[in-house]
Parts: sequence; structure tokens; C-alpha cells
Amino acid sequence: MTSMTITERIYTVEGCMFYTKQRKGKKNATIIFEAGYGFSSTTWQPILSDIDEDLGLFAYDRAGLGNSGPSSSKRTADQMVKELKALLAAAGVKPPYLFVAHSFGAVIARLFASRYSDEVIGMVLLDPACEDQEETVLPLLPETLKEDYSKQFSIEGSHKDFQQSLDILKQEKKHLGSVPLLVLSAGKRTEAAKQAHQEWLKLHSRLLSLSHQSGWIQAKNSSHLIHHDEPHIVQLAIYDVWYAAQQQTYAYQAAN
Repeated sequence: MTSMTITERIYTVEGCMFYTKQRKGKKNATIIFEAGYGFSSTTWQPILSDIDEDLGLFAYDRAGLGNSGPSSSKRTADQMVKELKALLAAAGVKPPYLFVAHSFGAVIARLFASRYSDEVIGMVLLDPACEDQEETVLPLLPETLKEDYSKQFSIEGSHKDFQQSLDILKQEKKHLGSVPLLVLSAGKRTEAAKQAHQEWLKLHSRLLSLSHQSGWIQAKNSSHLIHHDEPHIVQLAIYDVWYAAQQQTYAYQAAN
């Protein structure tokens, strides 16, 4: 059986040129892959080719990353959600969407789901950034790691843009109802980051209250890049959420 090919396409939306990778699925749902801060769509390489052909795929490089052009707009989650919405329309990728989002990508995915709740049928969040991390996790990091944290905000938007993104999410976040949600947390950490990591896990456990159907997986052998360290766990999480989402759809159709 030949696998359905992933095609690369360029679209211009919101005054910016975006590079995308996409594949139509046999069913009507599409997985939207949302990378972490500063990462291009190549971050998904370890898992893209192994996704069940029932599901459509859509991965892209955000503005200024990978093969996408630069943008003159502010690099906040608010703007990124606008760009993603326009990009999906330009590419003809219709809902329902299942989000697989890593780190800062989870902020974008959650904001998208808050604004377009009827379009999102499931979420897999990989070691997600959380709206309260700068108040709770950051102060507990050792100085060297605090410096690393601050230094990263040069690739894609400033630290201020990032903080604005967290603030927007605080203001707009909504309960997801029964949309299946799986949160995967990295298990590996250095002794120095032990306290900060415990707070990080607390934030992740709080995310579970966003949905009536949520689960938490601790990827014991993974660093922050769970989809690289333990791709099989991410694959299983995607199928779990997809399966649960299908049960939801049947229940919905039966009720209506």
C-alpha cells in the first residue's frame, strides 16, 4: 500500500508567506501540529510519517521560522491564532481539528480552541507552556537556567510578546467541555531544576480541569522534546484522543 504523500505548499496570508506541509485524510478530521517557541515544522519529522491515514495532517512554519517569511506584525499568540485561522482557510483545510501542540504551541492551540470551540475535537499538549509559569516556575529555576530562559526570546518575538501571549490566554481561556484532552509531561530533569520541575508538573495537573475528558501522561524518559525522545507515546496519545473524539461525535449525532 502506498502511503499518502505529504505535500509542501506556500500561502500568503496576513501579509506574510507561510510554508506548510499537508496531507488529506480518509476521514474528515485533520491534526494541526503547533510547534514550540522558535521551532519550525521540522520538529515533527519523527512522528509525521507514522500517523494513521484516516487523519489529515497540517504542519507549518510560523512567521520568521523555517521556510516561512518574516512578518511585520507583533509575535503574540493573538496574532498567531489569526494567522493560523487565515492559513487553514487559504489551504482549504476545514474543521474538525485535533491539535498536537508542544510547549509554547499549547498557548496558541488553547487560544484557538477558546475562540473556535466548535472547530476543535481533541487536544494533545506536549510539555505545555502554561499561563502562570512566570510567577510559579521561573523564580525556582537556578540562575543559569533563568538566563537561558530569558536569552531564548530573540528567535520569535520578544519576552514581552511572550508575556502578552500568556496574558491573552488568561483572559480568554474557556472550559473545553467534553473535548478530549491529554497532557504529556517530560519526566527527565536535572537535580538543580527539581523544585521548578515540581511546580511545572503542578501547572500541568491544573490543565486537566479544562475538560471533562482529560488525562495526564508522564513521559519518564523524555526531556522537553517528548516527540523526539518518546515518539511512540505521542502516537498513542493522538490515537487515544482521536478515538475519544469519535465517541463524542457519535454521542452528539445521536443526541441531535
